Amino acid sequence: MAHDSANSLGREVVHTPDPTPPPYAIIANFAGPNELLHAATKIYDAGYRQVDSHSPFPIHGMDDALHEKRSRVSYIAALGAIGGGGSLLLLVWWVTTIAYPLVISGKPFFSYQAFFPPIFAITILSAAFGALLGFMYFMKLSFNHPLFNSKGFGKFSDDGFIISIEAADPNYNEIKTMELLKSLGATDIEVVGGE
Repeated sequence: MAHDSANSLGREVVHTPDPTPPPYAIIANFAGPNELLHAATKIYDAGYRQVDSHSPFPIHGMDDALHEKRSRVSYIAALGAIGGGGSLLLLVWWVTTIAYPLVISGKPFFSYQAFFPPIFAITILSAAFGALLGFMYFMKLSFNHPLFNSKGFGKFSDDGFIISIEAADPNYNEIKTMELLKSLGATDIEVVGGE
């Protein structure tokens, strides 16, 4: 509410919004991949579900520790491959049998073997585009993510092993979550604003 009707002196009262954004997440840095994996397991066991890990390389067992589901990106890539390759094969069939049927060296009209290299190339290209678009859609990829506002988040791409717990998690309590992270050996704990 921007304005109250009036104060006791009959003047209009103006409330300014709080300049600090609401928290988006708490992030914490760990010493290495084993410590991050151990912390992820303990955090999930403590009831947190909106948790993510960030490391410079994939950590074997992290998906199991956070109970991640199998990615659906491979299905989108397969659909892209089938759609792209099938479309070009259909085009080749239509062109060689219906639109421009030519008898070349006594071969049948639909001689797909000659067109296998471009069909294969379009199949691979379509699968790659499907994987890219599926990844961007399912991962909700954003170039303005709130974690990018953190001072320490950039370390994960070099030598940082970071875990983030979102404020939207039902078990999120800033003090208790920080205490849990400290008890697991976290360093550089930071509350990241949401805007």
